[in-house]
Amino acid sequence: MKVSEIGEFGLIARITSVINKSSAKNSTARRNLLLGIGDDAAAWKTTNSIQLATTDILVEDIHFYLGYTNWRDLGWKALAVNISDIASMGGIPEYALVSLSLPGFIEVADILSLYKGMLQIANEHGIAICGGNISSADKIIINITLTGKASGKKLLKRSTAKPGDLISVTGYPGLSDGGLRVLKTKLQVEPEDRETLIGAHLRPTPKVREGITLVTQGAKTAIDTSDGLLADLAHVCEASRVSAILYESSLPIHPLLKKYFGAESIQMALSGGEDYELLFTATPELMDKVKGNLGCLTTVIGEIIAGSPGVVSVCSTTGKTIRLDHKGWDHYKPPS
Repeated sequence: MKVSEIGEFGLIARITSVINKSSAKNSTARRNLLLGIGDDAAAWKTTNSIQLATTDILVEDIHFYLGYTNWRDLGWKALAVNISDIASMGGIPEYALVSLSLPGFIEVADILSLYKGMLQIANEHGIAICGGNISSADKIIINITLTGKASGKKLLKRSTAKPGDLISVTGYPGLSDGGLRVLKTKLQVEPEDRETLIGAHLRPTPKVREGITLVTQGAKTAIDTSDGLLADLAHVCEASRVSAILYESSLPIHPLLKKYFGAESIQMALSGGEDYELLFTATPELMDKVKGNLGCLTTVIGEIIAGSPGVVSVCSTTGKTIRLDHKGWDHYKPPS
């Protein structure tokens, strides 16, 4: 059986099974592990805190195109996507290890610009870049491992959503997709609008403070919107063994998406990836409390219901309910 036959998530499931069956159950490391494969970051307990770690890889011509981005923005985004994973757990990012695979013809000045972009966002969050590795390759590959710690004794997880919880999202889902479409096409966009759209795609803002606020206020469930609203909500529902319903009329659609993409903006909000906002659930009472404390646009867009794990339905403005089973982006089975 080839990887392409089972896809990315099928492969992850098989890897997880092998690890769970073959790992030494009585090792100290295994006993201290709180969260392994299946959440935005791994977590384990130490004497004084809960430690977190995540890793992301960006591959040229798959995750980024040098024709669309400069090196400094690329550095920012490469670290930002990792920070977002720590943020979605309600954690505090701390140390980064950066590994690069590079063709020999890459200019040294470009790599230094890459690091300047990483350092810009690292300094905003108090992160230390403390090591890594470099090797040769035919394409540019950027792999970052970021560690952090829980802000208290609790974490936000994917597996804790309950029927009756409300679903909220920060910011405007789909805005990054709008920026990518502007970069890839010849769409005529006013300069100020272009800056907003492209900035959402090239320089996402991880919601670290918001994640800490959520866990401090008592929220239990969150994920960052990297694969898209539907896909990431499906990840939560699958992990929590529940279903969900979203209300199209409640989706926060950015005015620029409506302006330049019209009716298509709804689908962009539902399926566009790389926003790196927080998608979270809470009881109605807690939702009222946390929304007033997050300090950013936060919109209730649906609710968790009992049902088949991982299934997300969308109630349209006409009242028609469409059942979806959106598994998200799959590197080996990309959408046609």
